[in-house]
Amino acid sequence: MRIDKIKSGCIPPVNRFEVECLSDLVVIAGPNGVGKSRLITSFLNYFKSFKEANTSFEIIATCDDEYNAWGKDRLVTSDSLDAQKLRTLLERNQRRRNLKSSIIYYESDRSIQKIEPLKFQFEYEDPWEEQIGKRFSFNPLKSRWQDTIHAVFKKIQSQKSFIASRAIQLKNEGHKSMNLEFADPLEPFRDAFYKLLGPKKLVRADIQKQTLIYAEGDREDDIRSLSSGEKEVLNIIFDFILRKPSDCIVFFDEPELHLHPELLHKLITTLRSVGKNNQFFLVSHSPAVISASLEDSVVFLTPPKPDGSNQAVLVTPENSTSDALHKLGQSIGVVALGHKIALIEGNDSSLDKQTYGQILENKYTNFVLQPAGGKDQLVSFDAIIDNILNRTIWGVEFYMLADRDAAPDSLSDDLTSKSGGRFRVLDRYHLENYFLDENVLAACFEDQEAGDSWLRNVEDIGEKLQELARTHLSYATALIVSKHVRLKAGNVSVMPKGCASKSDDELRDLILAAQAAERDRVLSALDGPSTETLVRQTYRELEGSLGDGGWKKKIPGKPILASFASAAKIPVGRLKSLYIAKNAAYQLGAFDEIEQIFQQWS
Repeated sequence: MRIDKIKSGCIPPVNRFEVECLSDLVVIAGPNGVGKSRLITSFLNYFKSFKEANTSFEIIATCDDEYNAWGKDRLVTSDSLDAQKLRTLLERNQRRRNLKSSIIYYESDRSIQKIEPLKFQFEYEDPWEEQIGKRFSFNPLKSRWQDTIHAVFKKIQSQKSFIASRAIQLKNEGHKSMNLEFADPLEPFRDAFYKLLGPKKLVRADIQKQTLIYAEGDREDDIRSLSSGEKEVLNIIFDFILRKPSDCIVFFDEPELHLHPELLHKLITTLRSVGKNNQFFLVSHSPAVISASLEDSVVFLTPPKPDGSNQAVLVTPENSTSDALHKLGQSIGVVALGHKIALIEGNDSSLDKQTYGQILENKYTNFVLQPAGGKDQLVSFDAIIDNILNRTIWGVEFYMLADRDAAPDSLSDDLTSKSGGRFRVLDRYHLENYFLDENVLAACFEDQEAGDSWLRNVEDIGEKLQELARTHLSYATALIVSKHVRLKAGNVSVMPKGCASKSDDELRDLILAAQAAERDRVLSALDGPSTETLVRQTYRELEGSLGDGGWKKKIPGKPILASFASAAKIPVGRLKSLYIAKNAAYQLGAFDEIEQIFQQWS
């Protein structure tokens, strides 16, 4: 299930909160004291007791079980019959593992309490199949940690008992061998541990000592020796993996508390990779969380308004608020993040950070990705090379990766050389151009679409992409030509040389002469016949690239990917996440070029 619309009011200091068309990741942001936590508390109170009269939801079914239980695909909780259907669904008992259609809450106090020893038994029932109470997921996380660890220990012991019993049974039946293909209960926890804390690795559970053991290089240690932030993310993610929720709504209060920004980013990415069709509500002050979520739903909660109007402002990447949030992410404090910092160029560089982070995972843990602003904010690549890339600031090394549209083609090799290889330009127009492989796109929909869907057919997807590329021919040509003319014309300056100690007449003559020279230079750059020739030549070249696939490098991929996502009826942010996951799962190599750049930098 997914909340599509919320109407709430009279929850001081929130007088009116209304928002709709919410995605599967919702960030509720705003200054301290505006009522964010109180608002979330009211949401949770409704789902606990269904007595919160000041809040109503429209909830969409995300699986067949919900649709069958409700008899329709949408509930409006202001309708008492719909509210009762939702209550019946939420108040049923469930298994500890594979939680379905439920509410999960992660409060801001996520400290780990001391774990009471598990009473040892030779045999345990499979804890994955045990029933948990209908309100269990509302319990404080710090008290759920013991249940998580005990369940893992019980699962390991119950599996051992099952394997031993099965071996005895097979021997009694006269068999000489036994199939040893059984799943390791720790495997999903190991994967998440490495994604979050790599290169550290979770190695085993020590049931006698009632703890988990991790390795860092050749050294092994108890997880209790980890930092408080590391233990906190394990508390969260292990609880989440144990439940393996699907079609659930997850409320998360201030995920950034006590966490390093990069660890926070990894935590959110890992949470979104577990289960399916989950919706996350994050209450956050973090500029990094906000700016990285603009392709999803960011709701800014304002202070109360005198006229009592809506305090919820839905922020989008295109508006001025987004630009301000983006700039909040810039800080000299970046030097404290690591010894190698990769500055990411791009108009949506904060979104690119999220994408690059998912692509690279933990392969280059010595790098921190940091937005550096769009190409219009970067005045001079030469200045960046001289003042940042070719210097080590407080022991921190800087690198920069730019989209192809940012740097002049004729200068990209020169800039790379000047920077000693620390400045690199992608081989494709936009980062989104790497998301246009029809094989990977087909894999994205293999679990979501029927077998006869065009979204499962590689050839159909290829034709659709080429059709979209053709519609963008003129747009791409205009971008390329305007960039060429802009670079040729350059900035206008009438500042003359040797103007000190001149009379007003002498200064007038110098400036007028400089102006005339600038006029001639600019008029030459704006020569009509030359521009006409360039337009026709560029258009024909791009049109010709449709036949050999070269368009995937040359035609801007951002609008094409957005158009494809619209045709596929999927949010572009969700499509990117699926694309990255499928590319990694099947090793399709869509991002090999990007990985090679970081490999060379490493």
